[in-house]
Amino acid sequence: MEHIVNTDLGSYLRQMRERIRPEQMGLRSSGSRRVPGLRREEVAALAGVSQTYYTRLEQSQTAHASPQVLLSIARALRLSSDERDYLLKIGTPVPDPHEPAPRLDQVSPYTRMLVTSLDNVVAAVLNYRCDILSWNSLYHRLFAPHLGFRAPEDPDQRPNVIKMNFLDDEVRALYADWATESESNVTYLRFISGSHRHDPQLAELIGELTMRSEEFAELWCRQRVSNCVEGTKLFDHPVVGELELMYQSAELQDGNILKFYHAEPDSPHEAALRLLTVDLNSVHHG
Repeated sequence: MEHIVNTDLGSYLRQMRERIRPEQMGLRSSGSRRVPGLRREEVAALAGVSQTYYTRLEQSQTAHASPQVLLSIARALRLSSDERDYLLKIGTPVPDPHEPAPRLDQVSPYTRMLVTSLDNVVAAVLNYRCDILSWNSLYHRLFAPHLGFRAPEDPDQRPNVIKMNFLDDEVRALYADWATESESNVTYLRFISGSHRHDPQLAELIGELTMRSEEFAELWCRQRVSNCVEGTKLFDHPVVGELELMYQSAELQDGNILKFYHAEPDSPHEAALRLLTVDLNSVHHG
């Protein structure tokens, strides 16, 4: 029988183990420690599994474990809910890679009309790889006016949010705190990679970013995970200046994601967003 190697699981467990200090777990740190963090036998004891079995997981000699064991290890390593979900995804058997993947690169006419009708909200439809499949005028004006408005409709020109954040200087300059934004992008990409381990387009995206951006490569190696579904971003826009927007994500019936940004009502940021809309309208009608 062919031996399956799961290097994702082994390297992730090692990263998570090494980030925890023994004092955090009420353990003595006396004696020499060759590596930072907990020892393998300490994690095994905290998780209630044998040291031999845990070592086999971390050395990629065992391809996967039961959800119960993985949950015990997650508790021992004090993983967040997103980190635990990622561990479960990479630590259990993967679906048959030969099964046809669902098409997530199409937008229904109803969804397209919805995005267009959101005049005062920055809105776009993304797939899980963060390819932009559709955007409204305000999203285009905020994020990428230097690109053609119809770019999302062409698979060869379709913008990708994460790729633009690392490789497009104009988009990169838009974020007041690019370091935080870049880390958020990579932790999300790592999170969704656990569910789509046989997607060649996702692997191609990760490979291209790793080759073209040292910053991405460094962040990717940290193996931090987070499902970024809501929060606040601060922009430094060349037309309207400082702009703080709240964002949320909503899953659509077709498997895609509706991403929308909005300002706090009656705030200076809402006024700035309105200015961007006015500037947009002047461009359309000027």
